[in-house]
Amino acid sequence: MKHPPEAFRSAKLFDSGYGYLVVSRFKADGRVESGFFLLDVFCLGVKDAGFHCFKSIADYQESLLDRLFPDEDRVRMTPAAARKLTEDAISYARGLGFSPGVDYKKASRVFGGITTVNCDEEFMFGKDDKPLYIQGPSDSPVRVERILRALEARCGEGGYHYIVAADDFEALNGEEKNGEYAITGSVGRAGLEAMAEGLRASRPGLEVRINPPGRRKVSDMIWLVAEPLLESAPNFESKQMILNLTALAWNFTLLDPTAQEELLVKIADLFECPEGMEMFLYLADRTALLFPEEERVICKVETEPALHGDVAVRVASAI
Repeated sequence: MKHPPEAFRSAKLFDSGYGYLVVSRFKADGRVESGFFLLDVFCLGVKDAGFHCFKSIADYQESLLDRLFPDEDRVRMTPAAARKLTEDAISYARGLGFSPGVDYKKASRVFGGITTVNCDEEFMFGKDDKPLYIQGPSDSPVRVERILRALEARCGEGGYHYIVAADDFEALNGEEKNGEYAITGSVGRAGLEAMAEGLRASRPGLEVRINPPGRRKVSDMIWLVAEPLLESAPNFESKQMILNLTALAWNFTLLDPTAQEELLVKIADLFECPEGMEMFLYLADRTALLFPEEERVICKVETEPALHGDVAVRVASAI
């Protein structure tokens, strides 16, 4: 008799906000294919995910279930409800500006053939009607700062809660301790001054100001747009390419629909594979989602390697 698909979640998922979800399919030859997801139902949706094929049910039990759910700390779900929970968590997080972990697409293959059409279960996200970000053990101060910036952009002051290890984060590369986002990169303000002088020389009569008061830095904003891709980028060159593509996607969202269609034809010729166009459209969608009211056009992007494998970015923009 064929073993039907099964699903489990952490018993305290909706109490603590964090937990695992496992969905598994059983093959006729005894193998088990499992998709497993680290969920943050208070804020980030699917933080991480993975897919693995086990040689037997015993291997699956010992290597996955017993490790993710010690002491039988799990709740059985229908596979349909498990898929709905995952997709609803992603939808909630996307509304806050966050995308699922990079391996979600691979892990989601376990949902093949599982439909949510007849599933009427409802799930609650956030805490006390607001997003609640809880710093995870692998969340660096830099990542924490970026997540909080994204929440501030989407929810506004007082529109979200957060719990972090400490409030005295190390300043981001080039960020002043007083909270003035004046510079990015080890070259400091000198780099921005040089960039500004270059723009003034190339465009006589253009007024160039460095971080005008009352306006968010465009460099911060394009970093937020690109962050899900930057986190998985293996080196500086990859991050540089992603940031430049983000700037192109940013400007694309400012065009009217007719101009966008014309530009898409030209952009398609730039990519050697379909994945390039998918990345561009993904970045354009995130830009429109995170900053729908932004009208500044990106004129120039400069990048350079920074400490700890990061990348420094400077952006010149115009209204």
